[in-house]
Amino acid sequence: MITKDIHSNKETVNDALYLLDLAIREAKKDKDRILCLITGYGSKGGTHKIRTAVLEKIEEYKKNNRIKAYILGSDIDYGEKYIEFLKSAKGFYNVEKQCNNGVIYIAL
Repeated sequence: MITKDIHSNKETVNDALYLLDLAIREAKKDKDRILCLITGYGSKGGTHKIRTAVLEKIEEYKKNNRIKAYILGSDIDYGEKYIEFLKSAKGFYNVEKQCNNGVIYIAL
């Protein structure tokens, strides 16, 4: 699993979307199956704009089959969404064993 932080250096929305695309390409090139994307949880500092734009882009990538699936860190509760994500995310395990509102996991 590769981890990329796309919000900690005061990135703009466009910067974050560029970094998202770059992270996906890099992870696929390295044959990583899971990308852990740190977006922040959106409560202050403009990260809500980044998180919203990134989620919209990720949904577009999923519809276009560029990614297999994604799950918000806050949805890792071993419920239905998590079980569905695991079907696409072979080899995924949440190292932290807890929810993280500022993270999005992407199955490639």
